[in-house]
Amino acid sequence: MEAKIVAPGDGELHKFEDWAAVIKIAAEESDGTVTVLETRHDPGNGASAHIHSGESEIFVVMEGRVTFQVGDASHEVEAGGIVFGPMGTIHGFEVGPTGGRLLHVFVPSGMEGYFRDQHDAAAAGDADYIAIRRQYGVTTTG
Repeated sequence: MEAKIVAPGDGELHKFEDWAAVIKIAAEESDGTVTVLETRHDPGNGASAHIHSGESEIFVVMEGRVTFQVGDASHEVEAGGIVFGPMGTIHGFEVGPTGGRLLHVFVPSGMEGYFRDQHDAAAAGDADYIAIRRQYGVTTTG
């Protein structure tokens, strides 16, 4: 494994209707240890509550205000805040009225495939996100 520096604006871009994901570090670049991606969301966008069976997820709010569900609790987090969603814990989020930008860190890696598959399905007009989540060991709960 080699060190990697990712400049602002660099990465593998996947655009959706009201959000975008940029894969910054993928499994093949980290020997499977970590996936790092940045997401940008329109106001009110987010991820419904779900559980990862194979990885933990760390969120860093880079811009905006985001309401996170972690377990049974709801938390409002502003830019600079960090949220840890351990493997097996229900979590989800909704971006506030000004939109938002988040950094996601998945440990171990592998979730970049989910975002690639989600993008391909949306481009093909077959965006069954719940089925794609299941393929990656993610269970939708909300």
